[in-house]
Amino acid sequence: MPKINSLLYFLLLMVVLIGCTNNDEAPVDNEELNEETEESTDDATYNYDGDGGFLWKVDNGETTAYILGSIHLGHEDYYPLANKIEEAYESSDVILPEINMFEVDMTEEELNEMALFDDGTTLDKVLSEESFRKLSNIFEAQGMSVENFKQYQPWFVESLLTEFIAEKSDLSSEYGVDLYFLQRALEEDKKIMELETIEGQYEMLTGFSMDTQVETLENYIGAYEDQADWLNQLGYNWVHGNSKRDSLVNQLSDSFEGVNEEYKQELNDSRNIRMANKLEEILQSDRGQTYFAIIGSVHALIDPSVPSELEQKGYEVERIY
Repeated sequence: MPKINSLLYFLLLMVVLIGCTNNDEAPVDNEELNEETEESTDDATYNYDGDGGFLWKVDNGETTAYILGSIHLGHEDYYPLANKIEEAYESSDVILPEINMFEVDMTEEELNEMALFDDGTTLDKVLSEESFRKLSNIFEAQGMSVENFKQYQPWFVESLLTEFIAEKSDLSSEYGVDLYFLQRALEEDKKIMELETIEGQYEMLTGFSMDTQVETLENYIGAYEDQADWLNQLGYNWVHGNSKRDSLVNQLSDSFEGVNEEYKQELNDSRNIRMANKLEEILQSDRGQTYFAIIGSVHALIDPSVPSELEQKGYEVERIY
């Protein structure tokens, strides 16, 4: 399997854990989690064998676009996915991920140029004393020293915390739905076109004001201990999405409550509009091909979503799964 740069991948996953500190949804109880296996346990054990995924279809002339609401971190028990999703992929000529992570390449020098403070500021000067202390404890638990990262801007440190959280959770980027289909597309020589550009992603991440970066990182640090289970529940809600769609929508919606407006606008709303515009270009070109777009479920379910934006443009968007 081609390798991906794991750090760069987690830079693009921060939206997944944007705000579990605001998630008021009650955790799924053990009885519900194990109802299919009839097991009993004192700890929450998530059953990741389900019927999840959200699939839409849009036609224009001889061109068809499928839109899959996916999840970037997954579990091996997810696969194979529901028949309608697998069949939509099989019928497609072109695969449209947000970013083709197998082609992302960046040197440490290039990354540092974007991520380091350029004015002598250090992390301990912009974070509150309490937040910096908690951050130090988090790094120490990872066998690392926060002192080695004081020169990095908050958005970059937030991406490191995302990686730590994923390592603590049941889910893995190795089983992410986008990588699952990208790997198959490479093996089957399907054409791959990106909905976004890696340059655009980096411009977004580095473009946040310092106030926004500090606010979101401090919220992230405050909710750190709950994030891994929040992520587990997200993975559970996604894979059981056809029977628990409201649970996933509520969890994603709640995660945006109280989030800095600049952060939400750039990480979700503006990107959804741009992805919808890209899909409209493809539909209007009407090359007689079938396209399979793979976007995070938040981009497909939380308005202004990609499907809702296409509907506003006058397309009939059919939810087929």
